[in-house]
Amino acid sequence: MEDEVDVPYGEDFHDEEAAAAWAEAAARKRPWRSMIFDHFVAAVTASNVAVPRVLELGSGPGFLAEQVLDRCPAVARYTLLDFSEAMVAQSRARLARHEGRTEFVRADFRSGSWSADAGGPFDLVLSLQAVHELRHKRHAPRLYAQIRALLSPVGELLVCDHLPDGAHTPRHRALYLSTTENLAAFAGAGFSDAEVVWCGHEMALYRASISR
Repeated sequence: MEDEVDVPYGEDFHDEEAAAAWAEAAARKRPWRSMIFDHFVAAVTASNVAVPRVLELGSGPGFLAEQVLDRCPAVARYTLLDFSEAMVAQSRARLARHEGRTEFVRADFRSGSWSADAGGPFDLVLSLQAVHELRHKRHAPRLYAQIRALLSPVGELLVCDHLPDGAHTPRHRALYLSTTENLAAFAGAGFSDAEVVWCGHEMALYRASISR
């Protein structure tokens, strides 16, 4: 079926110029991203773990990591995972002042082996505007199950991504899960507690945990 076909990439994030252009445009196109950063920071701050270990999937140029590391001094270790060496290089430069608290992993979370490269366990797994890079929403339950296996017993997953109404074309709707689809994907992956934390600007932020 056509709606089961993965959507091709529109940008080559392995290219340094393309990665730099995306980073430059991110805040300009979406100035409200600062509000989303605040939600992530608040969730990390509210963690029940005194010294949390954090993994970010699809970390890109390190914008979210920068906010969390600057504002959450309790974070012991922050692992950034991205499939693009160009993005990893940007995040290394941006986070140089946090060298003792960061680890950088180049891996593709579309693969079946990325979790072995990530390490773990982690108390928090974060992802901002990246799950759709699976290139089709049908892959999300498998990704969430892989994440669940990396979480500590009190771990939480925080995911923020686009909603289908924000798709550029009808074809691109296959990239984005609705809130109902995302909550079902969390449940199917074994998360016992999942909720929508925030919606706005055709995006949604979710929190999912193994147990309360």
